[in-house]
Amino acid sequence: MFRSPAIGPETQGEHPGGHSVKVVADEAPFQKEILRDKIFDVLQAWILDRTFKPGEKIVESSLAKKLNVSRAPLREALWLLGQRGLVTLRPHQGAFVTKLSDQDIREIFELRELLETHAAKKVRFSLAPEGVERLQEAFNRLAEATRKRDIQLFTAADLAFHKTLWSLSGNKQLERLLTDISTRFFGYELIRDLPQSPRFRFDEMLEEHRKMLNLVMKGTEEAIEAGYKQVFGEFLQYVLARFGEQAQPLPRAGEAET
Repeated sequence: MFRSPAIGPETQGEHPGGHSVKVVADEAPFQKEILRDKIFDVLQAWILDRTFKPGEKIVESSLAKKLNVSRAPLREALWLLGQRGLVTLRPHQGAFVTKLSDQDIREIFELRELLETHAAKKVRFSLAPEGVERLQEAFNRLAEATRKRDIQLFTAADLAFHKTLWSLSGNKQLERLLTDISTRFFGYELIRDLPQSPRFRFDEMLEEHRKMLNLVMKGTEEAIEAGYKQVFGEFLQYVLARFGEQAQPLPRAGEAET
């Protein structure tokens, strides 16, 4: 369970779940960015601890009143949450906590496989030592998150690994498309995985990324195509399987998981 960070020392606002939250009433220009970031931290915590549920609308007017802030920094914080994939901003409707159906996830993976395979092939045949170093550093961050068994670190490092690959393709439009397609998935994945992180297969997922890295660094075009098809297929099946299992309770300490 997340503890909501305090926004500031001056005024008390009420947490949607009934908890007290401190907020700053003064929004001088030099404080706006700090206030936005503090609102972001609070909302991110409430999304991840399920105070706000997947698919729930975040009502700006009532939330601004509860936090005793104006809507301008609140909207900036919601925009940042959208950039992390935790919130979906819908024109003329507002902000909603990200929620994806199984069909949404299948469609995202279909496009990611197609586009990222193309990116990987481009990277393979233009990869310079600097690119190798960037990819290895991104993979090392995944390995560190795996060692720590930290699902938040792992999700962030996972997205960063893929973004590094997209960036190295040298195609800005391809990079933008993959970012737009993928960000909501990674945000929703964290929302779903965090409460059940003891079940997450860190080591298996790390090895799948190692395969991707090795293919980009050493594989033929045919090997990249076949390998990425296999890896994305396995990623998709594991995502759908574990999201389906998350309605089940965690085993108690000392009990084997079935």
